[in-house]
Amino acid sequence: MVVRQRLYSWLPPAAQSAAISIEGWQLRRERLGGDFAARLAEYLRRERASEDEWREVRARRLRRLLEHAARHLPYWRDLFRRTGLDPARVVGPDDLRVLPVMTKDTIRANRAGMIWHGAPARLVRTVHTSGTTGAGLVFPTTLDAIRDQYAVWWRYRSRFGLDPKTWAATFGGRTVVPKAAARPPFWRVNRVGRQVLYSQYHLGPATASAYLADLARRDLPWWHGYPSILALLASFVGPDARGPRARVITLGAENLLSVQRRAIQRAFGVDPIQHYGMAEGAANASQCPAGRMHVDEDYAAVELESECDGRVRILGTCLENLVLPFIRYDTGDLARVLPTPCECGLPGRALEAIDGRQEDLVILADGSRVGRLDHLFKDMENVAEAQIRQPEPGRCTIAIVPREGWGPADEALLLGECAERFGARLEVRIVLVDQLPRTGAGKLRLVVSDLSEGRLEPKA
Repeated sequence: MVVRQRLYSWLPPAAQSAAISIEGWQLRRERLGGDFAARLAEYLRRERASEDEWREVRARRLRRLLEHAARHLPYWRDLFRRTGLDPARVVGPDDLRVLPVMTKDTIRANRAGMIWHGAPARLVRTVHTSGTTGAGLVFPTTLDAIRDQYAVWWRYRSRFGLDPKTWAATFGGRTVVPKAAARPPFWRVNRVGRQVLYSQYHLGPATASAYLADLARRDLPWWHGYPSILALLASFVGPDARGPRARVITLGAENLLSVQRRAIQRAFGVDPIQHYGMAEGAANASQCPAGRMHVDEDYAAVELESECDGRVRILGTCLENLVLPFIRYDTGDLARVLPTPCECGLPGRALEAIDGRQEDLVILADGSRVGRLDHLFKDMENVAEAQIRQPEPGRCTIAIVPREGWGPADEALLLGECAERFGARLEVRIVLVDQLPRTGAGKLRLVVSDLSEGRLEPKA
């Protein structure tokens, strides 16, 4: 991989785009080939299905997965026997509550007994997850599981007029432009996949105008990427300026903060659409036209376990990955359930908000845990990006990438918001920085609790 990346970095931009297009052809065949079209057709048919129908579909797929695990995977066979779970009698996620919660550590400790070693090698692929704290996971999956996931994703995208032939501007964490590049183009083109991939690692005050000009020139109908990258790009569009326009902007991989949503709306004139999913395929939720996140009940068996302050913890069981099933898997994510049915009429439970990761909670001096901290920045027009660092309970540092115009009044406003919510239970210090660190996959975390304050480099 290192050698391939080095060879890629030596190629001229046009040849790099050609290399990405070749890889794009391979990925498109893998994700959208085989029975993908049939799977998508079934998901589209169930878009307005009755609750009885999607419950039956989920039950049938869940029993198939559990019966396979009992036959082929010693870890699950022994666990089912000890807990008294009979796969043939399971009808929904509530029946799985006799099982312990599965975590990444569970997989690491029991890997040999959790993998179907008899799976045909030609149908198995390896997936890498980055992990929000650097503790990623490498696991096998199947082509069926990959195509099933892309089918449910394209069902959601189709609600907004998108299809696999739609050209997209993509803003993700992949290194598509060598980091040493000092001048445009800071993007590469995947012609087969109909993508223009924009590098997040070169986006800054000196280069933003090139990005905005290229987006305006191409006039791509669909933009897709991490909320933090598109919000950062939006920060370079002046308050009285009009940025380039997309017909649809979809966001994923990170929790969408209200301040990011407002920035994207203001700069690009589009209300972004949110999606919740994961490589493990244990849960999925898609935004409807009314703006609510609906659990895709026919894709995974999702449990919403009550936590504190009205939040729920998302546990999930995949329905298609037979080579390493994720059963009662703790996604680490928190959400709030919509208390009333969504007016859009789509089936399934609806979520009022995705609150982020469990580790995105801040611990106050009295032990209380608080989330939804993006509301601290709701009136902060001069904040380009922010990150909360907590070295110990009751104390935190808020790192701010300021926009032009930041001053003492902004700092006083932010400290006032903190004091109003937390009082003396949280000691807050603000530092200004040039940029915020990302995870290995290029994601920006709102709360970081595993790094000390000494790792922050204040802006001069």
